[in-house]
Amino acid sequence: MIDVLYIAGAGRSGSTLLERLLGQLPQCVAVGEARHLWREDPTTARCGCGRVLTECDHWRAVIERAGFAFDAGGFEAVMSLRQQADRIRYVPQMLVPALAGKTYAHHQAAYTAALRRLYEAFHDVGHAGIIVDSSKDVSTLYLLTQMADVRLRLLHLVRDSRAVAYSWMKRIVRPDIVGREEYMPTFSPGKAAADWMVRNTLTEAARGRADGYLRLRYEDLIADPLATLRRAADFMGLPQADLSFIGPDGEVYLRRETHTVGGNPMKFKAGGMRLRLDDAWQRALRPADRRLVTAATWPLLRRYGYRRDGHRQPDEHTPVEVSPTG
Repeated sequence: MIDVLYIAGAGRSGSTLLERLLGQLPQCVAVGEARHLWREDPTTARCGCGRVLTECDHWRAVIERAGFAFDAGGFEAVMSLRQQADRIRYVPQMLVPALAGKTYAHHQAAYTAALRRLYEAFHDVGHAGIIVDSSKDVSTLYLLTQMADVRLRLLHLVRDSRAVAYSWMKRIVRPDIVGREEYMPTFSPGKAAADWMVRNTLTEAARGRADGYLRLRYEDLIADPLATLRRAADFMGLPQADLSFIGPDGEVYLRRETHTVGGNPMKFKAGGMRLRLDDAWQRALRPADRRLVTAATWPLLRRYGYRRDGHRQPDEHTPVEVSPTG
């Protein structure tokens, strides 16, 4: 059985930070946004350890054990298969096989087999019991729910939609790409709001298909990292997890090297770090954009405990849901 903690939700919600913290636990192996591994050229994309993927012993061991070609052509081949099987437009076919047709069923079976080989390699090479994947994408999530040999715990990470929209509007250089200047994608406020609604709605809809469900807020992680990480560790079945890397006053000490792909630039940070709430949107997001995003996302904003003024209700601690097989 492959044990996976899948961090899902909207992009720019703090998943890279959460994964880095969970990756400090010796029982976990953090892999980054594994879904996006194949879009990279492994000779120019950097691992979270700082090395180019082809120069990272960890990734070389993973890719070779999984049986993939460790070059741009090999990654492009898997990426092409992913595009035919693992996209949000295919979620209806995943949920209702009768809608799929033979062609999609063939692509899904082939890509699922590739996913299984990759996760098995993560497990074997990482020498850890739990794989932490921050891919977030709901199509990959639904594929994983259909893999009988995967014990899937779903960690739903949410962040204020206004903060997420503001983050998507910023132009950020990707420091994980070597040899050329490339930027992270940007969204308009309207597109960011729609994406936030769709991804959070579909993530919640998958809760009954996983072997456990826990919802956390990014803002609570920053305000009280020790309590929030304790909830996450308990959810993973690690009640005795060593959280001594979390100090007083929001300080964390990233001592353990992690080998991750994708994510935001903070994946390269190491050593001591004080967690601070990124609330620049409160001052910098234009009033018209703020009103638009608030109106478009209000049903879920309210459900998750956020207020119109940008503050939030006290966390009522979403119950941990575990299925009989969890």
